[in-house]
Amino acid sequence: MDRGQRPRVTARVMLYALVDVAGTLILASGLMWLARQQTLFLPDFPTSTATAILTVAAGVVLMLWSVAGILRELSRQRPTDEIDG
Repeated sequence: MDRGQRPRVTARVMLYALVDVAGTLILASGLMWLARQQTLFLPDFPTSTATAILTVAAGVVLMLWSVAGILRELSRQRPTDEIDG
C-alpha cells in the first residue's frame, strides 16, 4: 500500500474497535481482581477468583476476535494488483 493510500475506517472497523475496547476493560477488571481482590468499574464484579479467571478469558477472546475482524476488514480494502505483485 502506498503511503498516500490509507485504509478507510468503515462502520465495521469502528464496531470491531469498540468490541476491542470492551474486551480490554473486561480483561482489566478480571486482572484487577486477581491482583488485588478489588473491583475495577462495576461493584461486586467479579466476586471470586473463578469469575475473575473467566472474565480474563472472556476479555482475551473478545480482543482476539475484534483484532481479527479489523485485520480482515482492512485486508479487503487492499487493491488486487498489490496482492499479486
